[in-house]
Amino acid sequence: MTGQQRSIMPKSLTQVRHVFLDMDGTIYNGTKLFPTTPGFLAFLTAAGRGYTFLTNNSSRSTAEYVAKLAKMGLPSEPENFYTSTDYAIDYLKTNHPEFSRLYLLGVPAIRPAFAAAGFQLVEEAPDAVIVAFDKTLTYRTLCRAAWFIREGIPAFATHPDVFCPAEPGEWLVDCGAITACLESSTGKKITVLGKPDPGFLRAAAARKGVPVEDVLMCGDRVSTDIALGFYAGSITCRILSPDSEFTSPEGVVPDYTVNHLGELQAVWEAQEAKKNRNDPSGRRTSSLSGLV
Repeated sequence: MTGQQRSIMPKSLTQVRHVFLDMDGTIYNGTKLFPTTPGFLAFLTAAGRGYTFLTNNSSRSTAEYVAKLAKMGLPSEPENFYTSTDYAIDYLKTNHPEFSRLYLLGVPAIRPAFAAAGFQLVEEAPDAVIVAFDKTLTYRTLCRAAWFIREGIPAFATHPDVFCPAEPGEWLVDCGAITACLESSTGKKITVLGKPDPGFLRAAAARKGVPVEDVLMCGDRVSTDIALGFYAGSITCRILSPDSEFTSPEGVVPDYTVNHLGELQAVWEAQEAKKNRNDPSGRRTSSLSGLV
């Protein structure tokens, strides 16, 4: 993946038709909902703009994510989510319609999504191996996946994250680390999906019927969230969360940087007000959007 040239002046938020939001570090931290999240989502709804929670985390089903947000006091619907599991399914359907039998390393909660999409989850003679977050991973299942990959069966990882956010005292080994293990032991490359693969955002936008150029991608990680939007050609906004990381792929710079979604809303409202006044300058009206 390569970056693309961006003008110094970012596109106006007034052209955004749909917002894609990372979850942990963007709308909540751990199990605590950020106080500006409900107001920002209400702002989008009132303006007739849709939003989708876009996550690399394949440790939960969509139903479990709905329940997780409900516990935080944030109601949502299944259509508000697009996960790396969803993208893996869409990717296989689009690029490898000949695949029907899959060997899956993943938590039980995501298995029904593959089955509902028409795939058979098998223990023998798979067409492809799928590597996801897997708390049920055993040495036997890991070695079985390695055998299939070594024998030339194509393999796909749902996302590249090497660890998963966890409670204090835990460090959860994620999909990217399992992928690295399998690549090291087999000498074979695994196709890695999820953020920052631009196809992830393009597929999510296509589901909503919105051109990717007219969407806003918000997240706290430059290396995944912002790089995803940057490579796909969308508008991007970085949220400086408490655990925000500062690594950045070469050339990847967010269009907007704010401390929280409330600040993004303020920038957006200022731009809307300027547009309504028919200001021909088109310049940004808040220094918040220029934070670095």
